[in-house]
Amino acid sequence: MSCRADERIGHRRGKEKDCTLANRSGSTETLIVDTSKMGIGVKTDGTTPFENGNELKIFVPSMDNFRTMAKVMWKEKDFNNITRLGLKFLPA
Repeated sequence: MSCRADERIGHRRGKEKDCTLANRSGSTETLIVDTSKMGIGVKTDGTTPFENGNELKIFVPSMDNFRTMAKVMWKEKDFNNITRLGLKFLPA
């Protein structure tokens, strides 16, 4: 299930940066494709070990080694084998 742009609470901006997502199931290198105050959208080639509801650690080296936690709100895979995830930031 994806969130349509007209259903979003906050405006998203494009900001492509490399980031690593991780939890007990594993880790995946991804690319941040959009950001907002409440979360980020990422994409990666292939599959990820993450499912809706998983809590993940996010690490972004190019942002002064930014680290935070987020929850997977949605996941979708397209015909080109690209997986997109919508992540909502968790309170610190």
